[in-house]
Amino acid sequence: MLDINLIRNNPDIVRSDLKKRNDTEKLIWIDDILKLDREWRNLKSKTDELRHRRNKVALEIGILKKEGKDASEKIKEAAEIPKKIEEMEKEMNAKKERIDYYLKRLPNILHDSVPVGNENIPIKFVGKKPEFDFEPKSHIDLAETLGIGDFERAAKISGARFFFLKGKLTVLDFALQYYAMEFMIKRG
Repeated sequence: MLDINLIRNNPDIVRSDLKKRNDTEKLIWIDDILKLDREWRNLKSKTDELRHRRNKVALEIGILKKEGKDASEKIKEAAEIPKKIEEMEKEMNAKKERIDYYLKRLPNILHDSVPVGNENIPIKFVGKKPEFDFEPKSHIDLAETLGIGDFERAAKISGARFFFLKGKLTVLDFALQYYAMEFMIKRG
């Protein structure tokens, strides 16, 4: 999640990054976030002022009562302030939720070395690429050939990028999940 201070202080960096990603939908969000943030900070300031006023009125009531003077006006004012604070806090929370909604969905800032465009340019190679005397199969082809995965049926039922595991691959998947959970439980 991006820090609101980054958007608040450097909105052009975020806009530029979203343009690099060609993400026009989220590009519009930046202005909404800035507007909501200004409104939230304005409400926060007013709420803080009301809290300060509430404390000041409470002191004034104490002084008036100590001096034996009528404090009914101040008591009336003191009773109204919490209602105003509550209303403002509800509005602040709604704005904060909306800001968080946007922030959680904005992508991280790309590193300067990331190329713009669809080209996948390798930066460096590590190790030696294996050479086979046969045509290697993809994991999808292997799973379907071995009868341990069904990608076509899963795509028809759930949509693209879904898969069904079958047989021993299902058992292996559960075993790996169980191992990972046990490992994490032991680590605390």
